[in-house]
Amino acid sequence: MDTTKKLSASYVVIGVKEKIGYGLGDLASNLSFGFVSLFLLFFYTNIYGISAVQASLIFVIARVIDAIFNILIGFAIDKTHSRYGKLRPWLLYGSIPLGFLTVLCFVPFGGEAKFYFALISYTVYCLAYTAVNTPYSALTNRLTQHEASRSSLSVYRFVLAIVGYLIVSTSADLLISPFNDKQLGYVFAVSCFAMLATFLFLACFGMTRERVGAQEDTPAPTLREMLRAVMGNAPLINLSLFTVFFYIAYTVWMAIAIYFIKYIIGDEGFTASFFMIQSAAYIFGTVVSEKFIAVMGKKKMVLVALLIGVLGVLMQYFVAGNNIWLIMSGVCLFSITLGMGFVAMWSMIADTVEYAEWHHGVRSEGAIYGFFNFITKLAMAIGGGCAGWMLDYYHYDAGDISASALGGINILMTLFPGAMFVIGAIFIAAYSLDEKTYRDIVQKISLRKQRAL
Repeated sequence: MDTTKKLSASYVVIGVKEKIGYGLGDLASNLSFGFVSLFLLFFYTNIYGISAVQASLIFVIARVIDAIFNILIGFAIDKTHSRYGKLRPWLLYGSIPLGFLTVLCFVPFGGEAKFYFALISYTVYCLAYTAVNTPYSALTNRLTQHEASRSSLSVYRFVLAIVGYLIVSTSADLLISPFNDKQLGYVFAVSCFAMLATFLFLACFGMTRERVGAQEDTPAPTLREMLRAVMGNAPLINLSLFTVFFYIAYTVWMAIAIYFIKYIIGDEGFTASFFMIQSAAYIFGTVVSEKFIAVMGKKKMVLVALLIGVLGVLMQYFVAGNNIWLIMSGVCLFSITLGMGFVAMWSMIADTVEYAEWHHGVRSEGAIYGFFNFITKLAMAIGGGCAGWMLDYYHYDAGDISASALGGINILMTLFPGAMFVIGAIFIAAYSLDEKTYRDIVQKISLRKQRAL
């Protein structure tokens, strides 16, 4: 505790209750975004009745607009001052609109305008999700400066995120299947998840406390200062480039998983088991990451994780064949990589805020997280587009599945994400903000503020 006080008044260890409260926000996020990610492409092509190319165009347009919107939200966050803090008000006021718009993505709309309705509803949904998720992600940075607690917060966040993902992946079909009208079934299912997500976002708001910068009466950063905090931040740039390829791998894999189960494994009834096994591996990777970080640091752990994922997809493609146990072994190794990678990624981005504060004299988590979420959304736009375009490239037709389509689906689940991991490893290797450097920066910032008093 002496060390905690020495470094900074905000360098505090976070309790379990608050960690759970913070994690509930990502549980909520995955009830909403998890359902959309897992089922919207399939809903568009197989239920709603638009082509894979049209669906890809929707994802690309919406996510590019959303990516740009992230920058604006970042600026808005840095200008936010309220009795609830800087970030938590966005959860309070944004949760209900987000729930409504989640449902709207699956509302039936016939006629020639169905493409435009899908485009508008999904785009507005993405913007609402950004307005809630960007400040939620940045909240790690405002709860504490303690780097071990930040890593632990990320663990709780992603464990509860996968719980949300698991709830959606295993129970969605149970909610949809009783309906003869599948469109109505999707509306019912997404309404259940959206309502629960709304309550959980509000719980996250109530169970967390902003400490970092809470007692400081400093003016909001200028636009120039925000840009400098981002563009003059070498660790942030390297981390962002890694994130692009990591998220492309993740987004393509998520979009193709339903197709893989249906056509490669050949058993739609295996869907729940598939995601339960995959989720267990993801949780394992998430939980063990905290110990790995303590032993080897975030950067080295990410490199080890990427190696595990590459070996997994190579085994799945070249060795597994039709052996379901070998297929699921490859899926598990890939999912362990996802768990470890996301924990490290989101605790590393928090550290870049202090890096910018020390080097540029301004604390601008809104601009940094806005930029970082811009990067993630841009990567997801590319990934969503790749999934649809490559399905079309391999001549996917829901009514007539060719050998080319089957081969393409298999590649998109294995070799493609593996290649993205390899490229991402190049950039994470260049990330220079290690744990010792971070602690030195926190202490220097604290001393600089004390001298200014």
